[in-house]
Order: sequence, then C-alpha cells, then structure tokens
Amino acid sequence: MSPGEFKQLFDDCYRPLCHFANGLVNDPDIAEDVVQEVFIQLWKKDLQVNEHLNIKSLLFTAVRNKSLDYLRQRNVQQKHYENIRWITPSEEQYVSREEVDKFMLIDKIYISIRQLPPKCGEVFTLCKVNGLSYAQISEQLNISVKTVENHMQKAFRLLRQILADSE
Repeated sequence: MSPGEFKQLFDDCYRPLCHFANGLVNDPDIAEDVVQEVFIQLWKKDLQVNEHLNIKSLLFTAVRNKSLDYLRQRNVQQKHYENIRWITPSEEQYVSREEVDKFMLIDKIYISIRQLPPKCGEVFTLCKVNGLSYAQISEQLNISVKTVENHMQKAFRLLRQILADSE
C-alpha cells in the first residue's frame, strides 16, 4: 500500500472507526488510541490491497478485537486494583485508634469473664451481656435474687482484679 493510499484509507475510515470503538469502550480517548494502534499495525504490515481483500472490513474487525482486548485487560486491572485497594486501604478506610482500643478492651473483658468461676460468670453474662434483670436471672437459674446479687458483686470484684493484673 502506497503512502497516498494509506492516507486516503486513514482519512476515509478514521472517524467511523473511532465512533465504532467508542461504542465498545465507551471512552473517546481510548477509542482513538485503539484506532491509532490498528492503523500503526496496518502500516507496519504493509498490506497489499487487492480486490479480494475488503480492507474496511478488516479494519473494523481489527478495531473490534483491539477494543475487546482493551476491555479484557481493563477488567483484569480492575480486579487487581480492587485486591490492592483492599490490602492497602485509603485514609478514610483505616479503623481509628479509638475503635481498635475499644475492641481490644471488649476482647479483654470477654477473656476476663471466662476466667470467672462458672456460676458467677453465667450470672454476670446473663445480666450484663444478655440484659436480664436480677429477678429474671433468679427465676431462670432457680436461685434467689440475693444469690444473684452476691454473684454480681463477686464478679465485679474479680473482674477489677483480673483487668488490673492484665495491664
């Protein structure tokens, strides 16, 4: 293909190919890049135009394939970007120091509750975690309200001691 023929083909097909590519990639700048790459490849291959080769059909097919390649590559990059973004969060995605401290304290409290004597821990959990009243606990465990009060006092005393020792 002579430089004159190539220029004529470029002038005739560039805009329609860009519109076609834009319909696929939905980005005019990327569409132009795709079409330019196709023309560069065509120039490098120095195709001989003959009557059996429909060059315009070849160009549209090449632009379609190049556009689809771009979309596939973009999807892969997007997946990698999402993975990287999850691994390295932006500033607003970081958990604040206060939240970390709060969750660490809650964990420490739950560990401390498990260190209480079994009945004492059960009464404390029913009251403070499950929100039951002393009367409900005494009814559920079939013990007196006074026994529930004693278990709660003992639990608070032991928890203060356990938490103080763990610091």
